[in-house]
Amino acid sequence: MSLSTELSGVQAAQTYLDTVGNNVANVNTTGFKLSDPDFTDLYASGTQATPGLGVETNSLAQSFAQGTISQTGNPLDVAISGTGFFQVQTGSGTAYTRDGAFQMNSQGYLTTTSGSLLLGYGPAASGGASTTSLKPIQISTASLPASATSTLAINLSLPTGDTPIDTTTHPFKIGDTTSYNESTSTAVYDSLGTSDTLTTYYTAVSGSGSPPQWQTNWGLSSANGTLIASGAGPTLSFNSGGNLVSGSGTISVSTLPDGAAPLKIALDYTGSTLSNLAFAVNSVQNNGSGSGQFSSISIGANGQVTGQYSNGGTRNLGTIALANFANPQGLIPLSDNLWQQSAASGGPISGMPGSGSLGQLQASALENSNVDLTSQLVQLIIAQEAYQANTQGINVEQQDFQKLITIQ
Repeated sequence: MSLSTELSGVQAAQTYLDTVGNNVANVNTTGFKLSDPDFTDLYASGTQATPGLGVETNSLAQSFAQGTISQTGNPLDVAISGTGFFQVQTGSGTAYTRDGAFQMNSQGYLTTTSGSLLLGYGPAASGGASTTSLKPIQISTASLPASATSTLAINLSLPTGDTPIDTTTHPFKIGDTTSYNESTSTAVYDSLGTSDTLTTYYTAVSGSGSPPQWQTNWGLSSANGTLIASGAGPTLSFNSGGNLVSGSGTISVSTLPDGAAPLKIALDYTGSTLSNLAFAVNSVQNNGSGSGQFSSISIGANGQVTGQYSNGGTRNLGTIALANFANPQGLIPLSDNLWQQSAASGGPISGMPGSGSLGQLQASALENSNVDLTSQLVQLIIAQEAYQANTQGINVEQQDFQKLITIQ
């Protein structure tokens, strides 16, 4: 026997213990991936009748199996469901992680808990993501500017039971409820975000032998009820099946009390019907909005980071990018739940979550360590027994050496 043989066994067992101990220590580390030691035996070159020379550690194989995903309720927490890594900018370059416990720093950048900047794609001018280059994702908390109403789609159910009004002898007048049959109100917005009330009035004007036509009028009032402007709208015509045949128009207001730009709204009554049902407003679609204060963000499965605002509006703030490698086991583990690429891993292949082989994201959730604690405790016992057995071999070698010294 040779002390070097037992010593190699002790060293291998110690590596085994250290590896399993590290796995156990990180059982609750977000995104941690366990490692398994790979050992190889040693023999003298070109010999057959001699025992082996011991063991050495060949490699530490990392397991990138999916960890379980737990909900956290924090909108900045993100888990990867599937393959891929978040890309972060550290002080020494780009690194990779499965730990999606992100936070926002004082400048609005999304960062890891250790301060590394999360990388992604900026929003494209036409919507979606601009995938030309990676850059840190910054959350703008600036307010969302107002958007003047320019189209108003109103879907109505108009009743055949309403009595037609002779508008020649009884012309329409705001405030005269006998000069119209139905009315409805909705908010519209000017270029400064001021909300005014647009009331539209509907008057049945004919009906003998054919479906009645409906004359429309409108009035725009400020928040305190002061009438700003009024005018006639389009005439709505229906066929014998009660379907709208024609009826579109434009509301124009040149002067607004708050000094906003002139208001021009295209009215669209597509889908409105005439029937024996009672009057009803089925839907109103308004493309305008007032200014909105930043309230929160949401992160989609495709990585898109969307700002939410107090006016109900949204803004695309960027898209989180993922990366994958030809050989993930070639990645070099670093502290702070990070990995670094190497020649063995190959270069990163970046893309949007859900594209190619990249996994999707799950917001308000984190990926747990993939360490199976029960299995690791069993491995810990095996490693400890191997260590003890090899140290016992060293003791036997020492006793034999002592005897040889005594004989001499």
